[in-house]
Amino acid sequence: MEITTNEQAKELIQKWLTENHHQVNDVKDENANFHLEVDYPQSTMKRQRIIQPKEYPSMVLILNGVAIAPEHLEKLKKMSEDDREAFYSEIRRELLFIESSYDINMDEAGIAKQVQFSCEFYFDGLTKTQLFRSLLMNYRTLMYIVTKFNDKFGIPVMANIPLPEQEMAGQMARA
Repeated sequence: MEITTNEQAKELIQKWLTENHHQVNDVKDENANFHLEVDYPQSTMKRQRIIQPKEYPSMVLILNGVAIAPEHLEKLKKMSEDDREAFYSEIRRELLFIESSYDINMDEAGIAKQVQFSCEFYFDGLTKTQLFRSLLMNYRTLMYIVTKFNDKFGIPVMANIPLPEQEMAGQMARA
C-alpha cells in the first residue's frame, strides 16, 4: 500500500502500535499534521513522539530525549572546561555512526542540560519495520546517554515525580 496522505500514515502507524499493545495518545500540535505520544518500550513510563511536521511534507519524525539529572549537572559544573569538552567529545565520537540523530542542548556555560534524539524517514519508507527500528534506535541512544552519564558520575537519586523541565519530548528518563 502506497502512503500518500498524512491521514493514511497516521492511521497505519496507530494500527501497528496498537497491534503491538503500545499506549498511543494524540498530542495537540499546531506545527504538525499529526503528533502521537507512545510508550516505548511497551508498558513503561518512557515516551517517544511520532510527528509529521507541517514544514516537511511526508516526513515522519521519531523523537525522544533525556534531561540531565541535577546531581550530574553539579558534577559537570565542577569539571574543568577541557575535561568537560573531552567527555562531550567522547560521546560525539561514540554516537557518530548511529542511525539516530542527536542534539546536546547546552546552557550558556557549556553545561549539557538535555539530549534529544530523532530518526526521520519519509512516507515512501514507512513500514512497520522502519517504525519500530526507529523507536528502538532512539531508545538505544537514550540508554547509551543514561549509561554514559551514570558510569561517569554515578547513579542519581530518582524522584518519583518528573520535574516540569524534564518534559522535552514526552516523559523522559533522567541521565
